[in-house]
Order: sequence, then structure tokens, then C-alpha cells
Amino acid sequence: MSVLELPEPPGWRAANRIGALAAVVGLAVAAAYLYWAVMAAVRGNYLTTVVALGPSASIALMVAAVGLVLSGRTSPRTSTDATGFTVWPDRRFSMLILGCMVVFIPSGVLFSFLAPQGLIDLPLSAGMRTFGSFAAGVVALIGAAGVVTAWRRGGVGHVKLTPAMVENADIFSTRVFEWNDVVDVVDHAETRRARRAVVLRLRDGREEIISVADIYLPRGVALYWLVRHYWRHPEDRMELVDRRVRKRLAGGRFDLG
Repeated sequence: MSVLELPEPPGWRAANRIGALAAVVGLAVAAAYLYWAVMAAVRGNYLTTVVALGPSASIALMVAAVGLVLSGRTSPRTSTDATGFTVWPDRRFSMLILGCMVVFIPSGVLFSFLAPQGLIDLPLSAGMRTFGSFAAGVVALIGAAGVVTAWRRGGVGHVKLTPAMVENADIFSTRVFEWNDVVDVVDHAETRRARRAVVLRLRDGREEIISVADIYLPRGVALYWLVRHYWRHPEDRMELVDRRVRKRLAGGRFDLG
């Protein structure tokens, strides 16, 4: 069975509609910032133009990343070594997300320092300027930390399966769990909303959520069945250190129970 023919987990229904709505809202916000940037340039306030262009470009890049994922055009990127099998996000998605953070950081820093002094000419109330400057500084700091982490680790995240454990890394942290601690692999989380999630239910009652599975593989369905298959079949886990896992993935040969 082709990976594109694998059945979609029922818990993923309506995920694309939510993502599409978020993309539309994002485009509207990006357009608003672009309008403010142009109007500021017309008035000769080029500092405001620079500050407003940052969020506009950042949101546009984020929407492009979301569009790539929603269209199902992500390209599989995997690696195998003596320790296990790793699935990486689509390279274009990773570059768009990193670009989103990089272009926002200088604008966020400028806004956080200059907005409270009244030097940024945007249609915001005094309260919004105060709160916005704090929020922009925090987001810029988080973005900078994310960029550094991604640079050191070589990407914005990954999912790694080994014969002994599962490793889930996002742009901020890496978490590792032994297969023996996983009591179930399900398609929805109880603790928070997560789009196209692969959820590891742990023996201690916690959940580990691999969210937005379709940034790794087209539609994300194959990642769900891949993780679930190797959880259910410990006798197959030695495949994770050789090329057999790639053949299983390419053929969609998973236990769909």
C-alpha cells in the first residue's frame, strides 16, 4: 500500500479546515501591517516602516509554511544510522519557519524599545503600546533562542525511533522516552489541542505529543502508523537501524489495527 493510500486517523478530522482558517486570518494581519508600513513611508516615518515590515514578512512566511503543509506537498526527509531512524521536517518548511523568526527579531526588538517612547507611528492605544512592546520583546527573545537551537541541532525538529526509545524534538527542546514507558499511541491528545497529532500515552499518565505530523511526511498519516507499528511490534524494532525501515515506510506496510 502506498503511503498516500494509508487511512487517516479519525481524530484528525477537520484539521485542515482549522489550518486554512488560521492562514486566512494570518494573511489579513500581514496585509494590515504592510498597509501601515506603506502609509508610514508616505509620511516619511521610515523607522515605523521598518518595524511594520517585520511582522508583515514574518506572518507571510508563516502562512507560506502552513500552505505548504496543508497542500500535502511536504517532501519526506529521513536518515538511518546505527542508533536509529530519524524523520526530519520538510526542508522548505524549515527554511520558511526560520525565516519567519529571523525577519521578526529586529522589528520586535525595535518595537519593544521605541514604542513606549512614542516613536513608532502605528494605530495603537497607549495600553496596546505598553503590552505590545513587552510581547514583541518576549517573542523576539523566544525567536532568537529558537534560531540558535535550530542552528546547533541542524533543524527545527525531528522524530527519532530507536530499538529502545522514541525521541521527539521541536525547536525548543528534545524529549526522550523508552518504548516500555509507552502504553498507547493515539491520534488525539487529552491535555491540549494539537493538529494532526501522534500522541504517546505514557505509563505515568502523561502525554507526549508529536504535533503537526504533516510537516514530516505528506499528510502526516504515515508518521502516525509508523510510530504506532513499532510500538505494537517490538520484534520489528531492529529494522530501525538498517534500511528495512525505509522499505516498510515506502510500501506503507504497517499494522493498521
